[in-house]
Amino acid sequence: MQGLCSCLECQRQTGSSFFHHGYWPRSAVQAVVGTSTLWRRIADSGRWIDSHFCPVCGSSVYSFAEFDPDSICISIGSFADPSFPSPEYSIWERFKHSWVPTPESCRGMDTQP
Repeated sequence: MQGLCSCLECQRQTGSSFFHHGYWPRSAVQAVVGTSTLWRRIADSGRWIDSHFCPVCGSSVYSFAEFDPDSICISIGSFADPSFPSPEYSIWERFKHSWVPTPESCRGMDTQP
């Protein structure tokens, strides 16, 4: 399942207007290799998120969230695949920039469920 997050923390983390991410079961990921830098933050929901960044370029690569301990969140940009399917949901739209269009396929939410 993949979506967009427009919370202010994701905007700061990505340096963009939103964060495009996907969640997969941890068991579906064969390996995470290489060195990463960890940053734990408290989300607007009040729960922690452990974000892992490339220590060389600073790109946000993957994360683990308190609300879903059996999943891994991977930044869709890490796949560098323009044919990736459209996101299914858009959360924290109350912080979304008005000029950013949301695909019609997205279920929009003002906050996070």
